[in-house]
Amino acid sequence: MDIRFECIFEGKHLFQVVREGAGTPLFTGTSAQCNRFMDVYQEKAMKARYRDRKSLKRLQQERAIAQAAQAGQSS
Repeated sequence: MDIRFECIFEGKHLFQVVREGAGTPLFTGTSAQCNRFMDVYQEKAMKARYRDRKSLKRLQQERAIAQAAQAGQSS
C-alpha cells in the first residue's frame, strides 16, 4: 500500500491510501488518518490469515477423521 497526496480541501492536506498494482484507492484522509488506516488494515489482514489457517487445519482434521471412520466401516 502506498500513501499519495490527493488535494487540499478547506485548508487540509488530504491523502489517499492506494493498493499497489491496481491503483485502487482504499481510504482518503489526513496523513495521520491514512497511517492509522494502514496499521488497522494490516492488523486485520494478519488476523484473517491466521483465522483462515486455523479453519483449514480444522477442516483437514475433520476430513481425516471422516476417512478413518469410512475405512473402519468398510472393514
